[in-house]
Parts: sequence; structure tokens; C-alpha cells
Amino acid sequence: MSSPAATTAGLLLDPATDLWADWGLLGVPDPDRQQQRHLQQAFRDFIVAAYPGYAFHTWAERLIALLQRVADGDLNRLIVCCPPRLGKSLLVSKLFPAYWVSRYPQRFCAIASYSAELAYAHSREARHYYRACGHALSRDSTAVGNWLTPERGGCIAAGVRGPFTGKGYALGIIDDPYKGPEDANSAGQRLKLIEWFQSVWLTRAEPAPEGPSQRGVAGAAQVVVLTRWHQDDLIGWLLAQEAGDAPQHWHVLNLPAIAEPKQQQLVFPASCSLEPDWREPGEALCPERFPPQELEQIRIRAGSYWWNALYQQRPSPAEGLLFQRSWIRRCTGTPAPAPGGRTGQRPYAAVVLSCDLSFKGGQENDYCGFCLLGLLPDPDSRHPVAQAKARGEHLHPTAARVRPPSQPMPSMAATAQADQQGGFAHRIEVLWSQHHRLDLPGVMKFLSQTLASLGQGLSPDAVLIEDAANGPALCQLLRRQIPGLIAVRPQGSKVSRAHAVAPLLEAGQLAFRSGNDALITELLGFPNAAHDDLVDAFCQGVIWLQTQHWRGSGKAAPRPLLFSR
Repeated sequence: MSSPAATTAGLLLDPATDLWADWGLLGVPDPDRQQQRHLQQAFRDFIVAAYPGYAFHTWAERLIALLQRVADGDLNRLIVCCPPRLGKSLLVSKLFPAYWVSRYPQRFCAIASYSAELAYAHSREARHYYRACGHALSRDSTAVGNWLTPERGGCIAAGVRGPFTGKGYALGIIDDPYKGPEDANSAGQRLKLIEWFQSVWLTRAEPAPEGPSQRGVAGAAQVVVLTRWHQDDLIGWLLAQEAGDAPQHWHVLNLPAIAEPKQQQLVFPASCSLEPDWREPGEALCPERFPPQELEQIRIRAGSYWWNALYQQRPSPAEGLLFQRSWIRRCTGTPAPAPGGRTGQRPYAAVVLSCDLSFKGGQENDYCGFCLLGLLPDPDSRHPVAQAKARGEHLHPTAARVRPPSQPMPSMAATAQADQQGGFAHRIEVLWSQHHRLDLPGVMKFLSQTLASLGQGLSPDAVLIEDAANGPALCQLLRRQIPGLIAVRPQGSKVSRAHAVAPLLEAGQLAFRSGNDALITELLGFPNAAHDDLVDAFCQGVIWLQTQHWRGSGKAAPRPLLFSR
């Protein structure tokens, strides 16, 4: 039996020597510490005690609240996507495991990262914060990769694809399972991670504990946090599984570096719940650490692809989705004159300015997209075969191979040179593309200035506006301001129109002049990109040129300035 003096005298409770706070050799739990545990300290209060001076930014407060729900058993599936260097690992993989083990000292938390060294580093910090708040460790196991409490719970750590044999957990945290872009972009590495997740990680999850005293305690919780590298990364795979027979109903906290308008935000499976973004469009996630001007510099240095993936949490495969990167062909040099034409003659048979309009100019609204396309003259337009086809005559199949004497068969070298010089290897060229947030007066002003600045060489021939997007009243208003307007109704959805254009791009019948990088980025990310206004304008312009000129009779038809939704 210990005496009151034993609690203050000697070395039994000396913080310098009794590191486990178990009354030294007596093996008696500290009643004060047991009483404090029953108070169930909030996670935020734990952070204040363990990490004095922690900056509780708004994004951190949101994440802390969700992690509190995990600790309370109200949430057991949480996905967190956020930009690099934000401090997510400090909260999720260091402070939260320490807090959770202090709440449930008889249960295990597991931490997995791309390497065992990183997982051990997280576990070491978690052990430090756990001890900093006065909680005890078991004297027989204090290793950084496997430390225990006196109640025989604790924390284990390992690298992904590492061993967890013989170990189970009630809280599983996966933090940054990919080492870098090489790892994430490798289909083999991604497949290995998924196989490890299915065969090892999930099989070590503990069920809900049994017994009357454990009623209301949930089964193993899963928290996955990472910066998006690839569309088919672990989070992409988890979300794809939601369409199967066993959806996990993940709660998603998606934090782009720059807030997006609601209608442009990523759409998650219906079985998932999404934490709403509290910011206005264009607002930085953590301006205290990354102000808007610094984010703009990061965007420029990183490039569109990595900016969208790492910072906006909107990855698209480098090779493209519906439109493949290998299909993109670029033109160099100045537009060539028409065959046999005079110097300075208009180089294109038809020019179309195709537009995707939104008549609201606020930051939360869609862009207006503008795409100028030029149809190159057919070098065989005066060929007897072409003239016979225009008259509707039926020809023998060999007639297509007849060439006029004045037009010898070009060599492969000549074709390649014409391609490099902006010759006639492509039928349609994208001359320029832009998008702006404009209201109706702004659209009027932009169109007037654009048409005046293009000059005769690239001036569009007529104006066509999409009837479904704007309605009869707006069509009439625009027609009074811009002569030659024709209202048309688009056929099919945006995706179906994109599918109609994709074969032309793959066949090399479309090319892009310099200055169209924003359009190319949207094409490669479509239909999952943040914006699709330029894609809509591009596809509708190509379809109209193809319909009016490639499939037409060759007669002079109205060649409008095209608007699409």
C-alpha cells in the first residue's frame, strides 16, 4: 500500500525518471490521469496543449471538425484532398493519431505512407504529442514504428506495400501513398498500391469491439489524405468503386488552392457526401501561407497540368481523356496563300468565329469562349473528279486516283515540309482562342472590337448564334447590333459533339497555331476539366465547317460567325 508521501517523494512520480507515469514499480495506474481521460478532451484543445502556437486557419478548423467526428465515431470514411505544403500531415498523421490513442488507449491506430521512413517519422511525432499531453507509454514497447499504451493499444506504422501481418487497427490513416509523379504516373505502381490496399490494408481493419461497455463504438475508421497526382490514383479508384455493389459512402473534403464557382466544381459520386467549400470563387485556400500572388507564381512555374492536379485537385491524364495528346498537331510559320492565289490573298476558304456564350459577368459564372477557325482551300477543288462529285455523278473507284497533269504527286518530304510551314496538310486550323467573363454589353463590345481588329484576311464571313442558349429575344437583340446573325439549334449534348470532332483530330485534319494552349489544356481534360467553354466553341465550329463545306454541294452558303453553348 502506498502512502501519500509516495506520490511526491523519491523517484516514483518524478517526470524526469518515471516516464510512464505508472507510479514506478508499483504498476498502479495514475488515478488523476484516468480521471482526465474520462473528460474526453476535444481535439482542438488537445492541439492547443500539444502544439502551443498552432495557427488555426479556416481550412484547418474545417478539417479538425471532421477529424473530431471520426474520433467521436460519427464518421468512419474520410477523404481529404488538398495542395502540397499546407500542413495536412501535421494534423492528420501526427496530432490526430496522438489524440485518438489518448481517447482509445486500448485500440490501435495505423499510419501508412509511401515509405516506411516517412510513416515512422509521422509515428514518432505522434508519440511525442501523445507524451506532451501527459499520457503514458508502456515500458516494454516505445519504438517509433510500434509504440504501446499501458492498456496495450497504441500506434503502428509502415510503408504502403509494406507488411502489416499480425497487426490490426481501429483507425487507419493513409497519407501520401505516392512518392512523386513517376510513382503516380506508373500504371504498374498504381496497380500494386491498389492490390496492397485490397489484400493487406483492408484485411487488417478491426470490427467494432464487443461487450456492453463498448456499445456505440464504431468499427475501423479510414482516413485517406493526399495531394492528387493522377486521375486514377488511390482516391480516383476509391471514388470509382462507389458505383459498385458495396459503396463505402466516403465523406470528401476537397480543397483546391483557388476556390471555383459552384457549377464548375468537381462532381463526386452520389453515394459520397461533400464538405461544402466556404469560400467565394477565386479566393485562396490559405492566404496566410500562400497569398494569391504567390499562387499565381506557382501556377506559372508548375504549368497547367500540374497546377490543375496538385493545387486544384483536378488531375487529368497527361495523354488526355476523350482527346489524346498525341493527336495534337501544331502549325508553324504564317498562313500560306491559297493555291495559285495572288500575294496577300485570303489564305482560307472560310473563317468562323465560334463562341460559347454566358451573359453573366460575375466571378461565379461561366466564361464566354471564342475560337477562330480557318478552313484551308482544297487543293483538288478544280480536279475533274471533284467537279464530277459536285454534280452528283457516280464515278468508277479508280477515278479517285487520277491526278491532273499539272499537279504531280507530292513526296513525303514535301508533305512534311508543307506541314511544318503551315501548308495544306491540315484542313482546319485553329487560329486563336480566348475566354472571358462577360455580360451581354461586354459580349457586344468584345465582338465589335474583335471583328474590327481581324481585318479582311481573317474576318469571319457571317454570324451564327445558338438559339437554344440565348432564346428568341436575345437573338433579335444581337441581330440588331451585329448584321447577318442566324439562329441555329445545336444537335446533341456537349459530349456527343466532342465525340463527333475527336475522329477528325485523330486523323490529323485539325491543327493549332501558337497561342491556343488554354484550349489544348481543356481538350485534354474534357469532360473532367474545370472549364469547357473553349472546347464547346471549338467543337461547334469544327462541326459547322465540316457540315457546310466538306459534306455540302460546294455552292456558296452562308458562312456565319458561330455561337454555341
